[in-house]
Amino acid sequence: MLRRLAFLLALPLLLGSCDKESDTAAPVVSQTTFEAQIQGRGWLESWEEEQPGSDIKVFRPETATFPASWPRNGFRFEADGVFIGRGPSPTDGVAVYPGRWLLVGNQTFRITPSGQSNSYGLQVVSLENDILKIRRVE
Repeated sequence: MLRRLAFLLALPLLLGSCDKESDTAAPVVSQTTFEAQIQGRGWLESWEEEQPGSDIKVFRPETATFPASWPRNGFRFEADGVFIGRGPSPTDGVAVYPGRWLLVGNQTFRITPSGQSNSYGLQVVSLENDILKIRRVE
């Protein structure tokens, strides 16, 4: 009983000292980083770089060179809170999905599509060398 109590008391110290990969890999999306590197730029999905079965999506700036393909999913964050999503349309073109964005944490954006009350989150997993990795969260 005494060993179990000692273990339970020491557990927070043990867990706090663990070097978890997610702690070091999760960036803080500061206002400066967001404004300089994400906002006002179009981002297109680079599915060629994604890992099969992963929920992490890879995006590159719309100015990147991509192999020929169907219209790609993409988005753009505008300075005034406007979100512009894009993706393939039913007629093999590009459909535009407007909405609003709001930063709700140091790395998660809440997206509300225009005319809808439900929203979803986009969590920034990493951003470096013009490679933006995100995960959709509810």
